[in-house]
Amino acid sequence: WETLLASRHHLHAPEAARLLDVPEAALVASRVGSGATRLVPDLKQVLAPVSDWGRVLCAFSNACGVHMPLGVVEASSANGALRLSGEHMDAELDASAVKDAYLFIDSDESHGNTRSVQFFDAAGDTVLKVFIFHKTRFLEGERHFERLAHADQSMTVSPGLPGPGDFDAEAASTTQDPEGQPLNGEVREEIARLLRAPGQIELELVGDHARVTWRGAISGARIDEAMFHLHEPDVRSHLRYAPVSGLSLARSGALVLSGDEGRLLRVSAGARS
Repeated sequence: WETLLASRHHLHAPEAARLLDVPEAALVASRVGSGATRLVPDLKQVLAPVSDWGRVLCAFSNACGVHMPLGVVEASSANGALRLSGEHMDAELDASAVKDAYLFIDSDESHGNTRSVQFFDAAGDTVLKVFIFHKTRFLEGERHFERLAHADQSMTVSPGLPGPGDFDAEAASTTQDPEGQPLNGEVREEIARLLRAPGQIELELVGDHARVTWRGAISGARIDEAMFHLHEPDVRSHLRYAPVSGLSLARSGALVLSGDEGRLLRVSAGARS
């Protein structure tokens, strides 16, 4: 991992894990004792005081890429899921899917000093990352993390197959906004139609164990041949077209992008802020 970081600028952990052919959790575990501390894998317990941490960046991912709302959030439980909610976002996560968790303090030329809590499933894939920006509030919360340190501080992981969970992210998405009319358009063209101009939008990402919806104003997405990008004060998103194999309109009129295993993204323009 260090060799890759030295030779490739702006290399993010998911890409490094793919290049090294290891679970992403293995990267963080390799830093136990030099930046990482394994925590008890209890999503609800670790994030209980998240509202005290100030503005945080919550990173969710699926095959398309990463969707990262940024703001103050509160944690609660509903319908068998952990809910993270704020003025800018709503998310539901399957707490039972988390099998490994870390406090990770890192520093690199691209991102400077970062402080995060990271959660992984049984396969070592990311369920959620929460980045804490407020240094003083992080320091005030360190006792909380110290109490949750895991007895196992080894630098290895033992990945397996995730089992059935307590929360179905895709079912929750389709229940809220059922499938409607199929579309035959090009993914890039449909995204450009919705997101190229400034305005209010709503963007939902559906992952294996979580779904998150961000609502807000955009100045216009940056759209290239392979991806589209949002860069606003309360969101960062980098999302690829390649995994999308189907387009449709949901019952609400939102654009739905689906992959081989189901719904990936749901996008609508003119949404409430």
